[in-house]
Amino acid sequence: MGPSPNESLICSEGKFTEQKICVQRPPLGNSWAYMDPAVGHQHSEESSPGYASFRTHDGTPIYHIPYKYDNFFESPIWNPTFVHSMFERYWHYSFAIVAFYVAGIYSLQKWMINRKPFNLKTPLILWNTSLALFSAVGFWRLSEEFFFVLSRRSFQDSVCLSIDPTQAAAFWALCFALSKVAELFDTVFLVMRKRPLIFLHWYHHAIVLCYSWAAACKLTAAARYFITMNYGVHSIMYTYYAITSTGFRLPRRLSMLVTTLQTTQMLIGVGVTIYVASLKWRYGPELVCQQTNENLIFCFSIYFTFAILFARFFINAYLTPKHKQTASCRVENGVDDKKSD
Repeated sequence: MGPSPNESLICSEGKFTEQKICVQRPPLGNSWAYMDPAVGHQHSEESSPGYASFRTHDGTPIYHIPYKYDNFFESPIWNPTFVHSMFERYWHYSFAIVAFYVAGIYSLQKWMINRKPFNLKTPLILWNTSLALFSAVGFWRLSEEFFFVLSRRSFQDSVCLSIDPTQAAAFWALCFALSKVAELFDTVFLVMRKRPLIFLHWYHHAIVLCYSWAAACKLTAAARYFITMNYGVHSIMYTYYAITSTGFRLPRRLSMLVTTLQTTQMLIGVGVTIYVASLKWRYGPELVCQQTNENLIFCFSIYFTFAILFARFFINAYLTPKHKQTASCRVENGVDDKKSD
């Protein structure tokens, strides 16, 4: 769908040659609409004006909301085209990493059967503190763009137009994806200390790693919510674990808060994916939305299962009397309940 005679298409080059910002201006008094001149598809008229199209190494467009950080100190080490091409080529290696993780944990459990638990108090404190600080910085950097979008754009824009691939938000989205590999060592601490390893823990770590790398290929728009929420929850969760791993016992209601935040995160994920699916069903191929159908199905499946598993854990841990004391001890040990992605 091209612009009508009384409409004008305004395009301007971005900071990078791969990026072009285009806005289709309709007649006076009408709503704004978006159009990608490459494919001629128009965005829903419910959204706010302005989007950018970043061309990847193979020419695939990534539709996003242009937002420039005033202090982009990560820029010297950020190359969006290179990073995207690497994920496109190697994201499937996440399945190999997960296979090695599952096999390695199983072997480590067997090796630990006749051995005493390791005393890893100091490494555990350092590990939890490092992840808490990392998550706090990630939340700080992502939240700037996140709250800008929430305050200036429609909800539809926020779930259909991605973060700017050339800016700090994309850098910290990359860090998020890579951190899922590092977080696999949460399980190593559990096994070497001979703590209970429940299904939710290792399933969550494994699936989130695969999904994060798959979503990074297309810079999925809804990930703006998933990543920002995750950084925020992790900054609180790992701070809690860092404190409890010193041996200091925090009030039980704080452990309930951590689990509540985790469960809420999953429920929001389900809601966001359902909303995006409804948009794609309503507008069809004319909708400019940085979200593939395959990724949407993958996303809904994992968030739905996570929501059920976390809700079940919350009920068993805090609402079923026979589990209350055991669950509280697990959380206060600072490791066993590391199940947030």
